[in-house]
Amino acid sequence: MTVFAVEYVYADDSVELRNEHRPAHREYLIGFVNEGPVRVLASGPTPATDGALLILAAESEAALNEVLANDPFKKAGAIAQTTISEWNPVIGLLQEFAA
Repeated sequence: MTVFAVEYVYADDSVELRNEHRPAHREYLIGFVNEGPVRVLASGPTPATDGALLILAAESEAALNEVLANDPFKKAGAIAQTTISEWNPVIGLLQEFAA
């Protein structure tokens, strides 16, 4: 699997929208924690930039893109921008997921 760092930038004036869809967003991501072609290794907000950082391991970028496209935040229009970077964690708890 390949590890990816995914940065979400929230849409302007989307606080109410995110509050409404946050339970579904979190439940959706929790479904990818244990096993499968895409695994959520870590996820959480980045308050200083009004966004979020997700660390995911995926069998392919196509599988990753499918998961991201179906995120309830994305479907609701709460995400203005998504940046995906391949990442190779060489030190720390996530190194076991590196290629």
